[in-house]
Amino acid sequence: MSKKSIKEALAKENSSIKEVMRLIDHSGLRVAFVVDKHNKLLGAVSDSEIRKAILKGKDVKEPVKGILNPNPIVLMEKDLSNDYLVKKTVRKLLERMPDSRFILVLDEKCRPKKLLPLSESLYGKKKKLINNKSVLVVGGAGYLGSVLARKLLERGFKVKVLDILMFGSESIKELLGKENFSLIEGDMRNISTLTQALIDVDAVVNLAAIVGDPACKVTPEAAIETNYLANKTLAEACKYHQINRFVYASTCSVYGQMDGDNELTEESPLNPVSLYARSKIQSEEGILSLVDDNFSPTILRMSTLYGYSPRMRFDLVVNTMTKTAVIDKRIYVHGGGKQWRPLLNVKDAANAFIKCLEAPINEIRGEVFNVGSSAQNYQIIEIANIVKKCIPYAEIIKEGESTDPRNYFVSFSKIEKKLNYKVERGLEESILEIKNAIEQGIISNVNDSKYYNVEYNQ
Repeated sequence: MSKKSIKEALAKENSSIKEVMRLIDHSGLRVAFVVDKHNKLLGAVSDSEIRKAILKGKDVKEPVKGILNPNPIVLMEKDLSNDYLVKKTVRKLLERMPDSRFILVLDEKCRPKKLLPLSESLYGKKKKLINNKSVLVVGGAGYLGSVLARKLLERGFKVKVLDILMFGSESIKELLGKENFSLIEGDMRNISTLTQALIDVDAVVNLAAIVGDPACKVTPEAAIETNYLANKTLAEACKYHQINRFVYASTCSVYGQMDGDNELTEESPLNPVSLYARSKIQSEEGILSLVDDNFSPTILRMSTLYGYSPRMRFDLVVNTMTKTAVIDKRIYVHGGGKQWRPLLNVKDAANAFIKCLEAPINEIRGEVFNVGSSAQNYQIIEIANIVKKCIPYAEIIKEGESTDPRNYFVSFSKIEKKLNYKVERGLEESILEIKNAIEQGIISNVNDSKYYNVEYNQ
């Protein structure tokens, strides 16, 4: 734990529940200590205790005094030299709050003196300090979600997935039964399911969507319900329950067709050319309208994804070209291939969400980020040539006009500078990974409808 000032953890006795939650979010300490006008400790309250109180009907405008734990586990300054007592007290704290990173030290008048960081030397056991933050990943069994869920578990998060399992549970099958993983099979459009999913959650990542214009055209009403209405309801529920980290997966498709040769930034005009992109813009606007001093949503406009995933897709440009190159020995390019696309490996995409979950909350509140790298802005024909370089026996076939008018060259300097985000994977290694997965039978029957979003929505 980085060194924290005691002031970051202290709240006045007349503070509201909402004000104290804001303090907790800003400090990152997950707990606040409430003091009286003489700075004497009255009690403590954690973020999870606040959310439980809200579930029981507490209004966030009420004084925090009504939900305090009056007997938090603390150390007295005079006892710090008593090694046995210190270790005993710290062990007791970790039994009650396993994700604690510090213990409060009081002076002789019961006034908070300092925060003592925990270490193995303090609790005398070879027990790893854990990150017990719980993240709900809506759409966590999908192409990106199944990758993100694994990465979050590796980072020490508790992961709860809410997914309708339209494509089955195979992508997360190996995660079932893991200590820090849970699955709720259900639809985010169902209010009772949504309420259940939000219990004991610290942050939400919403990946659920009917993805791509072809799939949206098949079921336009469901697309509006899922991509806009249900998402807005989810964001509103998070705000109500003081789940203030909310990361939403949008798309660079909102830029539609580029006007001129300038790189598109987060401030560029939006020019959607599909129902899918329009529904994403509506969702962005709805979410950002909810921003306040506490609720801190983040919008990630994703580049076109590619790469291997436990829930594979072959309706994405790089993956599609790789599949046809391996199976048909052909790489199809429509409309000359001069259209620009920003590309991003699915694993790098998952890392962007983790960056937002771990960043100081004030740095990501109400922010919109393009996610990708300038080096991976490619024209379609360039992508085809790279696939051919990796699979030289395949022939590039140019066919007719493209039915997809999207054309955009995107800047990613904001996320690189603000969150120190860096892309780690390139096209060639990802193409070869998919090629090997097909040839080795890891991916069987590449024409199965489960690999194509549009076919599953018909």
